[in-house]
Amino acid sequence: MKKTLFLASFALLFLASQFVYAEEVDTVRELRAEKRQERRDDFKERKSELASKAAQMRENFKDRREAFKEKLSELKDKRKEKIVQNVDLKIDALNKRHITRMSEVLERLNDVLVRLDAKVTTASTEGKDVASASAAIATAKTAVSAAQTAVSDQSAKDYAPVITDEETLGEVVSQAFQDFRTDIQAVHKLVTDAKKAVRNAAVIVLQLK
Repeated sequence: MKKTLFLASFALLFLASQFVYAEEVDTVRELRAEKRQERRDDFKERKSELASKAAQMRENFKDRREAFKEKLSELKDKRKEKIVQNVDLKIDALNKRHITRMSEVLERLNDVLVRLDAKVTTASTEGKDVASASAAIATAKTAVSAAQTAVSDQSAKDYAPVITDEETLGEVVSQAFQDFRTDIQAVHKLVTDAKKAVRNAAVIVLQLK
């Protein structure tokens, strides 16, 4: 009889512990899901805000673009006009290509941060020390945000050469291209810095025991 009661008690305790464990697992899953959604929502919201800012910036460049078109049509040498027009189109195409590529990189980096956040949430509920991992993720988020802002601002820029006369045409066209290269390199560096920060955060998170 005592043996039967002992076995019954043991079974009840086992079932109770399994129930508690299942509840804990569900809680961790919910926390991870909330973190993932929160990070994705934050990224989308910021993307929307930056898009509005970029649209305003493009408005500010409209006068420059109109002045360029007017001066271009006034050039007497139609061969030069075609060359300048081609350079302008090339800069615009290059800028869009770089922006698309860097935007895709930032989207992937954000997805990585979402997963890292989830892992840290799990580790935290298990009582692990996540201070270093959380700090690294925070640094990475800041880096990604800075790069996101730079990429958005870059997407709005216009490098239409400021034409004054045909004598300085070569100089202003060259300067426009140089300005573009300088700007795009600066933005690229921020994206590279963001990649390094996310990679560093990933290494630290994977070291959680």
